[in-house]
Amino acid sequence: MKNKSIEIITTGEELLSGVTQDSNFYWLAGEVFRHGFKVNYQQCVGDSIHDIVAALKIASNRSGFILVTGGLGPTHDDLTREAASMFFDRKLILNPKEEDKIRQIFKDRKRKYSKLNKKQAYFPQKASIIANSEGTAPGFSFLEDKSKYYFFPGVPREFKAMSKNSFFKDLKKEQSKIKSFTSSKILRVFGLSESEVAEKIQKIDSASTYIGFRPYNFEIHLRIISRSSTLSLAKKENRVIEERIRKILAEYIYSIDETNMPTTVVNMLLEKKLFVSTAESCTGGLLANMITNAPGSSRCFNYGFVTYGNNAKENILDIKKDTLIKYGAVSRQCVKEMTLNSKSISGSDIAIAVSGIAGPKGGTKDKPVGTVFIGTSYKDKTTVKKYYFPGTREMFKLRVCLSCLSIIRKIILFESK
Repeated sequence: MKNKSIEIITTGEELLSGVTQDSNFYWLAGEVFRHGFKVNYQQCVGDSIHDIVAALKIASNRSGFILVTGGLGPTHDDLTREAASMFFDRKLILNPKEEDKIRQIFKDRKRKYSKLNKKQAYFPQKASIIANSEGTAPGFSFLEDKSKYYFFPGVPREFKAMSKNSFFKDLKKEQSKIKSFTSSKILRVFGLSESEVAEKIQKIDSASTYIGFRPYNFEIHLRIISRSSTLSLAKKENRVIEERIRKILAEYIYSIDETNMPTTVVNMLLEKKLFVSTAESCTGGLLANMITNAPGSSRCFNYGFVTYGNNAKENILDIKKDTLIKYGAVSRQCVKEMTLNSKSISGSDIAIAVSGIAGPKGGTKDKPVGTVFIGTSYKDKTTVKKYYFPGTREMFKLRVCLSCLSIIRKIILFESK
């Protein structure tokens, strides 16, 4: 190959207009990183033949692996195959076998085949076909001037499956040619900022290990990538660095693989055979939703109370009217009652309750937008703490829920031993 640079070109006016997020780039960058490499360049262009060709020219001068997503559909604004034809100076040729496959897909799905879909069976001369197991549009690839080009549909599900069966297989082959072996590990951290994590582990240094930081939804994901002349040495080095980081960050590391926070907490609850209940106000059921998204949650979660209004707090959780009048719904006193009463009703081992001000309005000098009280009760210990999480409503709700899950995790970790 020309070099080891990896580049992705995403196409589509919906990406440039902000209507759709570029999830393909985000996913690819993470997967490439997990394999011990990184995406070196990204371009995003609209539905224009000349813009796509220009992007391909730029990429051809600097990258060995070039992935293009989007524009392989049947409509008039799907222009990637035409742009590839122009760039490589190769005619588009109908592939009858691929057209038959597309027809069969429509037949199997009991959908009418349109003449427009015939467009998806045209490929530049000498292109290698990339099968699409998830949709109707096949992709294609070229090896040209020591660069490998891949053209995929923009639908994330299709792009992921097709790239795994083509690009990532080629990447592994390329890796095997290099007399270097890689071992990698991910550590998921919650409760510290990126700068705090960096400061704590700044003295950990190794010429053969790269430590990458990836902030994600109030978490910090550390990727440890070790390289050596043999796989066993790379794994040994990786374990040494991992152990040093884990010793420093300790309980802030909640996962040492791809497992997310809700699944981690549910697994811990199942292991300890504990039940948890939730009583939510400002988060509107998001916490219960995150818990029940984890497999096995039905064996540790039975009760989730969403008491958004004061009347719900009174009628469902039996919160005293005097408490609400004197202290308000967003108060230590109210959340304590929410915690204890929800635990009593549900019979859960752990009860957690939240009430706060998500904004953008409703804050006061004493309780600004972003204020939240989180209460927990386990065994004979009940605590309520006040937090301040500024940001948008969505950011606030997510951070509150992750904080709740982290609190549950630490209760199990430290108090149920």
